[in-house]
Amino acid sequence: MVDGVEECGKLILRYIKTVRPTFPVLPPFALMSHDARNAPSRLIDVAHEAGVSRMAAAHVLNGTGGSTVRVSEATRQRVLEIARRLHYRPNRIAQQLRGARSRMLGVIYDTWNLPVMSARLAALEQEASRRQYRLMIGQVRRDPAGIREYLDDFEGRGVEGIICLFDLMRGYDRQLRPLFHPGLRVVFYGKPILDDAGCVRVDTADGVRQAVAHLLDRGRKRPALVMWNAADEKSALRREGYRDEMKGRGLPVDRKLMWSAGSRSGTPSQDVLDRAIETLVRERRADALIADDDVWAVRLIQRLKDRGCRVPDDVAVVGYDNLELATVIDPPLTTMDQDHDACARAMLGLLLEMVEQDGKPLARREITIKPKLIVRKST
Repeated sequence: MVDGVEECGKLILRYIKTVRPTFPVLPPFALMSHDARNAPSRLIDVAHEAGVSRMAAAHVLNGTGGSTVRVSEATRQRVLEIARRLHYRPNRIAQQLRGARSRMLGVIYDTWNLPVMSARLAALEQEASRRQYRLMIGQVRRDPAGIREYLDDFEGRGVEGIICLFDLMRGYDRQLRPLFHPGLRVVFYGKPILDDAGCVRVDTADGVRQAVAHLLDRGRKRPALVMWNAADEKSALRREGYRDEMKGRGLPVDRKLMWSAGSRSGTPSQDVLDRAIETLVRERRADALIADDDVWAVRLIQRLKDRGCRVPDDVAVVGYDNLELATVIDPPLTTMDQDHDACARAMLGLLLEMVEQDGKPLARREITIKPKLIVRKST
């Protein structure tokens, strides 16, 4: 048995001696060079090639150093270009273990009003990128339990702050308030749920004031409001703006010209549209309709034309939101633009100020954005 094992060993050694020369033998420096080419680029590699200090490169790529490090725009662009070319990727986990900021923000948005919220989210992503932050995004649909899960997940991942994009229905804020613990850095859109939270809102009442003023200036005598639900908080703001502009011009306010469908859904049915037109245009002689949103407005234009009404000759129509569909309807829709870019700048500005203040009260916690009237041929 032993003789057999020894003989097998001799055969293996003979095979190795025969085959070995056919394999290329690389010198040690070649192996090192290969490893270096495959290793991820380091911050010091970027700094060396850009001709700047490691601290300056870290300031550009990782946002460290604060105001103590100053880098010109030309140098910043050079560092960014070299980092892209070298495929530099900062190790966020290692940075956080060393106490560095994550430069991550959480966003929870409600898909109830998806076209508007998506446009607002796109503006937020662009603004966050400009400020060298990344977003973690969670979407819900009137789901407090889902919001709670996202809040726990975001905090576990070390986000520096949270933005909540909710269209708050009446009473919904009371359901959400217990989900947010004190001290959480959070900015809400529309309404501040917490006393120490930030808030950015678009002035809905002012938007309706602008729409009414525009219609009156165009010679309309009886503009009307078309709303989903009279109990909605935004509907109350629309009525406020309508009354203010009419009273400001010394004109009577006819409550019958503030009409509500009495429900809330995504797209108005033909029956709901016909009821709105029959009640406001046929019975109450409205010569202009200010719709709840652009979807309402476009459907109203289509249904008015089906019923033999000319837009804007017989009835003018104004929308709200300035969605892309406002430009493809015939005639193109006059509407209110909510200025999502300004909202994004305000929300990011408030949240990052809260991060920098680290719990200290802010001088200004609420910012109101003025919407913009976009005039097209429907008025």
